[in-house]
Amino acid sequence: MQATLQQMTGAFIKKFPIITMPFSMMPSIVRSVSVGMSGRRIGITLVELLVVISIIGLLLGIFLPAVQAAREVARRLQCTNNLIQFGLALHNYSSAIKSFPPGRLVAVSPSDNLTASANANATTGNGSCFSAFAYLLPHLDQGVIYEKINFNSGPDTAANDSMSVAQPAVFLCPSDNGVRNLAQGTSFAGVTNYVLNTGTTFPVSPRNPSGIPVTGVFFENSRIRFADITDGTSQTICVSEQALSDPNDRGNSAGNWNGAIPSTGFVLTTGNNNTNNGPELLQYPQDCVAGNRLQLTRGNRILYGAPGHTMYNHVRGPNDLQIDCRGGLPHSQRNVYWWSRLTHNVAAHSKHSTGIQSLFCDGHVQFVPSSIDLAVWKGLGSRGTGEIQNEY
Repeated sequence: MQATLQQMTGAFIKKFPIITMPFSMMPSIVRSVSVGMSGRRIGITLVELLVVISIIGLLLGIFLPAVQAAREVARRLQCTNNLIQFGLALHNYSSAIKSFPPGRLVAVSPSDNLTASANANATTGNGSCFSAFAYLLPHLDQGVIYEKINFNSGPDTAANDSMSVAQPAVFLCPSDNGVRNLAQGTSFAGVTNYVLNTGTTFPVSPRNPSGIPVTGVFFENSRIRFADITDGTSQTICVSEQALSDPNDRGNSAGNWNGAIPSTGFVLTTGNNNTNNGPELLQYPQDCVAGNRLQLTRGNRILYGAPGHTMYNHVRGPNDLQIDCRGGLPHSQRNVYWWSRLTHNVAAHSKHSTGIQSLFCDGHVQFVPSSIDLAVWKGLGSRGTGEIQNEY
């Protein structure tokens, strides 16, 4: 038995000779963590630990920003590809129909007498009010959704609940991790990070009471052809980015705007109850003040042609920090009186750090910096006002 134990000990020593070394002959890394009866120090000193931590922190400080920057480049590239798909869809639609789709298709009910109280005080209309995106679906490989839409009703009605909650990936910018927060049926409406340009003025409807021209490419019952874009398709923006609303927006106080900016929502004009009274936006910011109702539905409901949801304009620059605002009533069950007063000052926004992506009407996509001169930005937002744009 004793012989066997000696044999086992000898074999162990041969395999692990460092165990039999004198302490002073052991490698320093081993000595520093050895526990013995000689009273030598155990572990590493505080100074050594701080040096290691400092080195690790330095390495993280060098590499993490580089990794994050690389990821943002990849996200921006995917965002560009999405917009290219929209450009192809618009051109394919135009080739078939000879115009771009309407930004918002409104059908007038036979019973509408053009008064504020028409359609049972603006609660029983059937105006459709579908966005251009609804008509582009077959050209975005989303024909299954398109075929199931009930175009005899509205996108905000129960008849289209199942289609309105669909979420095609092409509508999402990977840099925006926002959530869907507009309830429809038993779920939430699909969202879009890409919105349609209505121009450089407040109105969405050419029938607006003030007679102000609508200068963009997409608006109420628009049928814009390439020939109508006299500023040049390479100098006119069709679609830009929009950042989704945050349900926990700090500007929200019990459904009203508390004045905090920036906000991810849009405020309604003074007196606008979003049901049967919707004063148009005539003066900004005077008509859009703290205490007014706040909508946290920016980018929500793809099929719905409405400011904030699927429309923006070039009145303010990209990523402007002031509050977005909407006048009028956009819902499909309202009436012509309030639809004609549909107005807005909703800027383009994105989650990219220094600007937004925009799709021009010729199909090319360009990154537009937030610092762009406002006059240049307005020129890019109008289809035929004769501006000649310089580099930006």
